[in-house]
Amino acid sequence: MIKKKLLLRIFLIFLLIPFWIFLRHVYRDRIPAFGCFDDCFNYMGGYFLLAGKRLFSEIFFNHQPLPAYMSAAIQFFGKPDGIYLLIHQHRMFIIYFSFIADALLVFRFGLVGLGFAVLFESTKGFLFGEHFLAESMIVYPLVYLLGMIGEIWRRRNISAIELVVVAIFTWFVVFSREPYIPLALAMFGYLLWKHKWNRISLSIFLLMSAVSIGLHSISDYFFNIITVNVSRPGSEGNIWQIIFYPVLIFFGGTWNMFRIVEVSLALVFWTLVGVIIKKKPLQIAILFIFLSLANVRPTSPGEIYYAAFHHLQWYGLFIMSVLLLLAFARGPLAKGVSIAFFGITAWALLNPQSYLYEKVDRQVEFMTNFDRIFVIGGMVNILSIPQDTLFLDGWDDLIYFQAQRHSPYKYSWYTSSMGQFERFAKAREEMFAINPPTFYYGKCVKDVVEPFPKMNDYVRLTTSKAPTCVFVHKSKIFGVSDVQWTFAKERFDMQKPNVTMF
Repeated sequence: MIKKKLLLRIFLIFLLIPFWIFLRHVYRDRIPAFGCFDDCFNYMGGYFLLAGKRLFSEIFFNHQPLPAYMSAAIQFFGKPDGIYLLIHQHRMFIIYFSFIADALLVFRFGLVGLGFAVLFESTKGFLFGEHFLAESMIVYPLVYLLGMIGEIWRRRNISAIELVVVAIFTWFVVFSREPYIPLALAMFGYLLWKHKWNRISLSIFLLMSAVSIGLHSISDYFFNIITVNVSRPGSEGNIWQIIFYPVLIFFGGTWNMFRIVEVSLALVFWTLVGVIIKKKPLQIAILFIFLSLANVRPTSPGEIYYAAFHHLQWYGLFIMSVLLLLAFARGPLAKGVSIAFFGITAWALLNPQSYLYEKVDRQVEFMTNFDRIFVIGGMVNILSIPQDTLFLDGWDDLIYFQAQRHSPYKYSWYTSSMGQFERFAKAREEMFAINPPTFYYGKCVKDVVEPFPKMNDYVRLTTSKAPTCVFVHKSKIFGVSDVQWTFAKERFDMQKPNVTMF
């Protein structure tokens, strides 16, 4: 019996191979689409780590550390020589990470894992699930934890090895993204409670957590992760949005293909709850707690792309919740709900309006979303030498990678939120006073430039079309060779500043 079940699950994994090949093509073509936002934050954390900086004490990083270290590993082994390859390697990593996670879920949960994999992978692009975001990765271990809880509810055994896996997955979630720590700990705690607080599993989690924190300056770690995040204006919703999202999903918001999928799932969900709640009231209550903890940053129903990536955890767990509840159904209801879930999945996968069938011009998308970064970074790289420094004042952080010039700033970079905190703002002032950057990139609109310290010590670089937001220290001007200026002229149509300006 066990052997037949094992062979069936291996067969299901092989059935997914053509599906994965199709998705690889889809998500590969979408690599330059939409630019990058929080994923760039992870890229740059990895970039500064490879430059020898220490996270939190020498690199501002108000997220948990694992994505930065993962990015550093990708950059170390991949050695990308430009921003397109940088993004390509990280997105391809997410594609293969997803496929491996899907295979694990199918291997462990059979048809339940298969149902999750096909529907989630076919629609996660609406929530930026293919981007190099912590949210894109932690959804899989969270779904695994919920699946293991479902095994307990069905009175199935969980082996000692699986409890070790549960501990590692919980650690991965906790040290990847801070808003979902309560969710991960609640699920982990429930599994441990059901297994008499298994000492090995708990010890592994505590040891890995202690090492993860102890590798960093503890005071800087807690300042970045707790003080900064608590002090910033949050995007979290109110308690009603968090708890009652499975009801609110039917009202307001925007109607689109993704909304139809979620509403259809919600209809199936409530049908199952209505039938099962008398027999499994405790399990239903616990499921609602987990879904609420997964929804600490709720989005408006039907919202897609950009801010919608906060919705990934809830969406993934919601799909798994429907499948777990389906396991409790019996008779005609089970058959009817199974057909409904299959129909939702087929519609999502085959609908010609889905992004799965959009034709994307990768070159056009790249130029649209990354042209400014490519141009500004290229300008600085051409006009500088490796010993020169660059400071980006609150935006377009990916320019550091394209320019391949480091910052003299104490905390490596100066993101848009850092000016709210005295220690970061003061360090910026000290940098300009003691060790001013060779190149400065700030905010400007045509002739209006946002002032910055020692501004009179800098000269604004221009092209034949318009002045840029890049400034070079006057002491550097005469150190730029004629060959460099000629190359900059040919490549970016740059104009050499008139020496009479000094």
